[in-house]
Amino acid sequence: MGSQAPAPGPVQTLIFLDLEATGLPSSQPKVTELCLLAVHRCALESSPPTQGPPTVPPPPRVLDKLSLCVAPGKACSPEASKITGLSTAILAAHGRLCFDADLAGLLRAFLQRQPQPWCLVAHNGDRYDFPLLQAELAVLGLASVLDGALCVDSIAALKALERAASPSEHGPRKSYSLGSVYTRLYGQAPPDSHMAESDVLALLSICQWRPRALLQWVDAHARPFSTVKPMYVVTASAGTNPRPSASTATKALARATDTSANLGKGRKLKAVPPVEGPGASPKEGLLAPLGLLAFLTLALAMLYGLSLATPGQ
Repeated sequence: MGSQAPAPGPVQTLIFLDLEATGLPSSQPKVTELCLLAVHRCALESSPPTQGPPTVPPPPRVLDKLSLCVAPGKACSPEASKITGLSTAILAAHGRLCFDADLAGLLRAFLQRQPQPWCLVAHNGDRYDFPLLQAELAVLGLASVLDGALCVDSIAALKALERAASPSEHGPRKSYSLGSVYTRLYGQAPPDSHMAESDVLALLSICQWRPRALLQWVDAHARPFSTVKPMYVVTASAGTNPRPSASTATKALARATDTSANLGKGRKLKAVPPVEGPGASPKEGLLAPLGLLAFLTLALAMLYGLSLATPGQ
């Protein structure tokens, strides 16, 4: 899962991304849900031009989708739970797993199934989705997993496309939240907001508004995902070291076993040097002076007894 340089030429696959999480950036949030939707360039280029007022276009028939809920390992803020409908207790009750090395590998495998170059597209991605995803990968020590991808923030793209469509337009400052842009383009609110899959589909619909202009902007402004800085840095002292996945633990155990075997082959046990001196053991070394003391005591007792038996004494 090492880094891979993007192939030359225009972006071939747009991967629309949305993350739901436990809270705002200041709380060092953790992912609770993610969705990736991969669309080939030709699916957008072949979109028929709209006639009259824009209508919500159907999504391309050919697309790949990855959607998962994730156990965050920390409490969701009340505000986040109210918005997303997810909480730590609900995710635990449904047996969801944490963001681990297996999930990172799954993300990488999902990208590798798509034609390159890949470009991640997220609404407000530069300030939230991309840094949060980098933080989750950095905690695992797998920050290079998505190095082969490019990324763009759809807010910047849509601002540029709207300015190009109406360069002389003046008026109140527009909102570029996902719901506001969707309503402005299609005259209705997006369905099921703040569910990762629904938000990704709404973002895809927005990007189908002027797809060819969007693709030109992406080709000109996409940057390597590896340049995104993690939203926060978790140190070992914080007690947030992730629990390794079963496959990671198995590989680590195998490496440790191999190392022990090699060390055993390369080293010979040193023989314990013999104890110098007449005695072969500490116990035997103590018996000699004790025996001499007993002999002297017995000899003195015999001399004393003889002196008492001598006449005239």
